[in-house]
Amino acid sequence: MPRQKRSDLPDGSELSVHPSVWLRWYERHLRQVLAAWEKRRKLEQEDLELLLFDRSDLERTMRAQPKALTPAERRKLEKLDSELRKLAPAIKAAIPDLARIRQSLNVPKNHWWWFLDEEDKTA
Repeated sequence: MPRQKRSDLPDGSELSVHPSVWLRWYERHLRQVLAAWEKRRKLEQEDLELLLFDRSDLERTMRAQPKALTPAERRKLEKLDSELRKLAPAIKAAIPDLARIRQSLNVPKNHWWWFLDEEDKTA
């Protein structure tokens, strides 16, 4: 899949994708990032941004279709989110301008994954 830098939060085209599909994409990208972290202990900004956008796409589709994920998928999401939280220091290091990015995108506070740099300050 060719990488394309995103500079927006999800729009109508992303919202037409079923939440289960976004969950699979989120899981796949998270696994790739975790594998890279284990191997190099350094992550690329572009890979992390893609992961954050994936999580936002998933969240927005879940809000549009609140009962779309099965209980098993919801449990999987909780586990994946737990793994994502562990990457807070790596995200802070790889995306030093995350605060500026989320401000320019007007990211809502309930998209906590965009605020992991702040979460790490209190950890």
